[in-house]
Amino acid sequence: MSRSYLFIPGNNPNMLQNLDVFNADAVIIDFEDSVISYDKDCARDLVENFLKKYNFENLEIYIRINDFESNDFLKDVQSTLDLNINGYVLPKAMPESIDDLNKLIGTKGKTIIPIIESPLALLFVREIASKDNLHGILLGAEDFTKELNVPRTLEASEIFYARSIISIACNAFNIDSIDTPFTNTDDISNLRVDSLKAKQLGFTSKSSIHPNHVETINQVFAPSKSEIENALRIVTKAKTELKGAFSLDGKMVDLPIIKKAEKTIETAKKYNLL
Repeated sequence: MSRSYLFIPGNNPNMLQNLDVFNADAVIIDFEDSVISYDKDCARDLVENFLKKYNFENLEIYIRINDFESNDFLKDVQSTLDLNINGYVLPKAMPESIDDLNKLIGTKGKTIIPIIESPLALLFVREIASKDNLHGILLGAEDFTKELNVPRTLEASEIFYARSIISIACNAFNIDSIDTPFTNTDDISNLRVDSLKAKQLGFTSKSSIHPNHVETINQVFAPSKSEIENALRIVTKAKTELKGAFSLDGKMVDLPIIKKAEKTIETAKKYNLL
């Protein structure tokens, strides 16, 4: 599980060279929206040559390929299938396109992150989440709201339902739920507010389009100091209790709460917070 997913244009050599200095848990090298059509061949060549020469430890690398209906879909996959990457981010995902991408991946060990970008795709989110070989699902709110013909707002009420159902589906199938990017690159205060809203709905992580957002996202989607301290107290007392449930600070603690505390401690250790 990663906290932050940073989009990096596939045709930007300067950013590619610094994949591991942005402190994102995962990067998504983009072949789609951030690469103009006439530059897509160059982006594929650049990324292929770069990733053949360099390995990055402790960093997940995904490639956002072009959508299944495009002329670049097959080229994107074929040029990267043997590279040392974790998998693919699939735009405009539907159940059938995930199946087709899985057939191309075969036994190469790559996973898939579908992007939900339309109302129709959202209606299929349970089926999508149940597909084999998924790492998580990413909400693409800009395209989603464009199809709904509603504006994107700071309050984000227009994506409340989409966020909720995606988070629930991902949790049910034990995969990452990745929130949509916050598009105002200079508004760190509202980035934090937006990230907290997603976390409160159950999202495990958030994507970003600017390196300046990574630190805030990592902070929000990691356990807080108080959460870690509380989890340690719960787990410590649970070891001394002989009954299934007990009281701590006047609150009932049972097995689900203990399991949640154990997960919090595990996450804190992963990110060197404990």
